[in-house]
Amino acid sequence: MNLPKHTQSKKKGRDGLNIVTKIVEKEFDWIVRPNHQEDDYGIDAYIDITIDGYVTGKSIAIQIKSGESYLKELNNDFWSFIGEKKHLNYYLNHDTPVLIVLVDLDKEIAYWEVCKIEYISLNETSWSMPVPKNQQINIHQKDELLKYISKNVDYVSQLEQYWNDNKSLSEYARICIFAGKEDIEQMNYQPLIDLIERICANKLHLSRYKANVEIGIHGYDYDERELYQIDEVKNWAINIFKNVPGLSYFLVNDANAQFLKLFLFSMITIVKSSSQLENRRFYIEYESKELEKVFNILFADLNDFTEAFKIDQEINKQMSFSIAECITGDEIPFK
Repeated sequence: MNLPKHTQSKKKGRDGLNIVTKIVEKEFDWIVRPNHQEDDYGIDAYIDITIDGYVTGKSIAIQIKSGESYLKELNNDFWSFIGEKKHLNYYLNHDTPVLIVLVDLDKEIAYWEVCKIEYISLNETSWSMPVPKNQQINIHQKDELLKYISKNVDYVSQLEQYWNDNKSLSEYARICIFAGKEDIEQMNYQPLIDLIERICANKLHLSRYKANVEIGIHGYDYDERELYQIDEVKNWAINIFKNVPGLSYFLVNDANAQFLKLFLFSMITIVKSSSQLENRRFYIEYESKELEKVFNILFADLNDFTEAFKIDQEINKQMSFSIAECITGDEIPFK
């Protein structure tokens, strides 16, 4: 009768997996998770590491070869494992450590070695690797196996403050970050850089804080000069886009914008200025051609940022118009 046959090679493979499973689960209290045959591309199973019964998220991949035909002596101290080249690339690219396991079915001993470039020899059609005879999967090797696993991190506890900060960011419509006199004098942009990086790490925040970040300057309350007339403030403002890429995307650019106008005043040569205390208006005169260098910096920064974060060109265009209106004070029809 023509029926599928359970071959000896399949039986040996199953027996080898059962022996490894028995050792690992009984002696280590770890979990062996077999690969289904149709999903076996050179990895027979995964060992899931547990600590005090808790699954850690750490695993070891294993390739099992069972029976006398695979126990080929290299010398008195090592077996020799021979594998196919297609599997070697797969093992070396694997995100988890890969163990080659040779099983003596009669003695129920599983020998192992981690697949590492340093241990491998190549020939035209295959590759080989020594497997130590004294390196057996048993409780005495547990610590040795754990060396290939990264340490567990209690992210929930450590990142509680990070998530609380994220929650806070979700509650605000607009952020104002202040640069103190010490930051200005030392040309320190790090607090601002940290804020922008934090916002950029979350897609919802990236959208929420578009044109919604303001920068305040404090520490000069008793200085009678305008901020743009103070050399260190002016220098800090002029160099900000070199140090905080993408800032143009986040800066407030409506009629209430403060820092964007400070940047403008710091960049241009002001011919004449005056103020009207009764209506709190401030007027300046400058050569309009000087706006070119201001726009070159702002638009180049905006273009680079929107391209890097794959932000729609229509948003880029709309923001460019808003920035231009803020800088010039003129209403520009958006098309």
